[in-house]
Amino acid sequence: MKEEEYQSCQTVPTSWLGGWESVNGNPDVYIFQGYDGNYYLLAYCYDEEYGHGCFSCYEIYSDEEDCYIGVGTKHYQLTTEDSPYTLHIAGWGGYMQN
Repeated sequence: MKEEEYQSCQTVPTSWLGGWESVNGNPDVYIFQGYDGNYYLLAYCYDEEYGHGCFSCYEIYSDEEDCYIGVGTKHYQLTTEDSPYTLHIAGWGGYMQN
């Protein structure tokens, strides 16, 4: 395992793995580790008007202190929150693990 992959594994908390439900109407997300060892965030949106859903997948990047996803030219930071919510995605809001 390369050093930067090792640092990425150390920065992303394993408690984030699994499904997360948005508390404020944003897409529900699922965080998982891919076969390549990197972590990903899979977002699911359901459009009630048209009756179908869509998925978007984003790689979770990390540095020494923070984890974030890149959506277009924007970066959204992932942080741990105090109860009752345990995950916050900047710009998206709070999430509860389901």
